[in-house]
Amino acid sequence: MTMNASYGAKRNANDSFVPVIIFSLSFHLVVFLIVPLLTKLFRRPPTFERPQTFQLVRPNIPQPPAPTPPKPVEKPKPKPQPKPQQVAKPTPKPKPVHKPKQPAPAKEKKPEPENTDELAELLQEVPVPAQLSSVSQSFKYHWYLNSVQQQIERQWKPPSEKDNASVTVTFTIFSNGTISNAKVADPSGSSVLDNLAIRAVSLAAPFGKLPPGFSGDKLNLNCTLRPVRR
Repeated sequence: MTMNASYGAKRNANDSFVPVIIFSLSFHLVVFLIVPLLTKLFRRPPTFERPQTFQLVRPNIPQPPAPTPPKPVEKPKPKPQPKPQQVAKPTPKPKPVHKPKQPAPAKEKKPEPENTDELAELLQEVPVPAQLSSVSQSFKYHWYLNSVQQQIERQWKPPSEKDNASVTVTFTIFSNGTISNAKVADPSGSSVLDNLAIRAVSLAAPFGKLPPGFSGDKLNLNCTLRPVRR
């Protein structure tokens, strides 16, 4: 009985260690085999990420000015040597050439002066379209009378030519060149010529101002007009 009891106790003790051994084996199996397999299956490989790059910005640093190249040193030019003076050779004197004597030129005859008196008489005989005269004998400004006469001749346009016909118109010129009292003093016998004469004097006005040296404030003139060819 005693032996059976001890045997039974040992058997019970051996039976109690069996589950522990089984648990230990299964635990180690899980830790060393199953866990590494699961980690390999479900673990993702690490992906390589490119690190962010940064661009360096260089500050605007003023650059020093470029060095100026040195100026080339000019070499002194050699002074020109004076040329040797050439001694002028004496020129031989030319021999005198005997020229034949030329006859003296004949004296030119001076033209005889023209007779101006005859020319003046011919000009007086040629009839002019207008002839102006001053009533006052003290008026000596003939250039002023010629200017007034030319202005009247431009306006004198008779219808026909008559050598013997003439009309005299008298009028007064004031200091500013205006006129008044233009009237026929010596009629031509034709009312048409008389009216055309007064019209020519009126259209020619106003004339220039009286000369500064003239002492009066007005000038009385007589103008004789003739219907002649110009």
